[in-house]
Amino acid sequence: MTEKTPESLWQDYLFLTKEMLKFLDKKDMELFHDLMSQRERMQTLIEETPDQGFRSSPEGRKLLTEIQGEDQILMSHFQATHSKAKHHHQVAEAYSGGNQRPVNHRNWVR
Repeated sequence: MTEKTPESLWQDYLFLTKEMLKFLDKKDMELFHDLMSQRERMQTLIEETPDQGFRSSPEGRKLLTEIQGEDQILMSHFQATHSKAKHHHQVAEAYSGGNQRPVNHRNWVR
């Protein structure tokens, strides 16, 4: 297997981040989580690969800045999606009676 350069690993990391955003927007959480796992493995590879000065190079700084921007967009979309899902779950619980306390006879006779 050919070892990848730090630049190609970071490019792959950026690609996975952008793909995660696409599938989050499509509400395909299964693929989103699969891509997140792939990105975590990519991060491990990046940490294990000698940097060779890539991060401090102009190209490296530019790529890392782009990744940070995509990460911020991803996190804001994820938080919004999570909030919506939480709200839908709470509404469903309210309508299904999942949040109601047990009713006893005393509550009915007043």
